[in-house]
Amino acid sequence: MVKFLRLALAFVLALAHAEIEGKWVTTAITADNADIIEEGGPMRLYVRKLACTETCNRLEDTFYNKANGQCTKTKVIANRQADGQYRAKFEGDDIFAPVYATPECITFVGQNVDRTGWTTNLISVVEKGQSLTPVQYEKLKEFAKVQNIPKENIQDILATDPALQEVLERKPQPKEINCTDKNTENR
Repeated sequence: MVKFLRLALAFVLALAHAEIEGKWVTTAITADNADIIEEGGPMRLYVRKLACTETCNRLEDTFYNKANGQCTKTKVIANRQADGQYRAKFEGDDIFAPVYATPECITFVGQNVDRTGWTTNLISVVEKGQSLTPVQYEKLKEFAKVQNIPKENIQDILATDPALQEVLERKPQPKEINCTDKNTENR
C-alpha cells in the first residue's frame, strides 16, 4: 500500500503545478472518523483555492469551514516534506498529499491528528464545481476501501457548501453568509 501511495504521489508531483493552481470546490470527503466531516464538523472543509509557491514546496489552501452556525474563511500554508507529503496545522497536525490529479479533479489523502492525539484518515476530492460522476463515485468507494475507510462515510458535500456562489461566479443568492478570515502558516 505504501508503495502504491508513493508511486501515485510521484506521478502527481510530476504534474505541472498549473494543474493544481486555481479555484476548486470540495465535492466529496470521507474519513474513518465520520464525526469530524459531518456538517459542522471541524474537518468538513469547503476548498476555494489552491496555489503553489516555490515550485510547489509550499501549497496555499484557502477554504471555508462552518461550525456553530458560523462560516470561517481560512488560508493554510502547508510545506512539502522530504517524502513529498504536505504538512500543515489546522485542527491539529495534518499530513496530506494529492494522489490523483487532472485539470478538472484532484484527490487528496490525508491524516489529521487532533489536539487530543486522535488520528483520522481522510480522502478529499476537489473539482471545478461539478459533482462526482457515478464512475468517479465508484472509484472513490474502491479507494476508500483500500484506505480502510467505510464507504458509508463518503459524503457528497457540494450541496451543503455555504458560499458556493463565490467559486462558480454566479450572481449571489440572497442569503446571509457570516464568515471571518483566519490565516495559518506552517513552517
